[in-house]
Amino acid sequence: MAKGLQEGEIRQELQSGGHLRNVLIITKTIEGMAEHLAYVRPSWRREFLPLRTWGDKEDRTYKDLDRLLVLLRDDFGYRGFIGLYMDGDPALARYSVLSESEDANDKP
Repeated sequence: MAKGLQEGEIRQELQSGGHLRNVLIITKTIEGMAEHLAYVRPSWRREFLPLRTWGDKEDRTYKDLDRLLVLLRDDFGYRGFIGLYMDGDPALARYSVLSESEDANDKP
């Protein structure tokens, strides 16, 4: 089972009539630099899933937040609210599905 969604899969589903229901971005600081990871909740899946690289090898992070927003707004046509959170923000607890998937990724 895929751990997330790749851009190609999202584009294909959008062309087939799907849409993104919700989007949130989590910002992590890695080696002093901010990296942004989008989690999307598409109409064809129930949970929030991270954007992943080709072959579902790793999370697709962006150092440039503007590039990520262009992808979400212009390429994917998402016009709704985009929550922007820092990694570890207590407000993320409300996204229980996201929390469960994060915990699963942390286990060996």
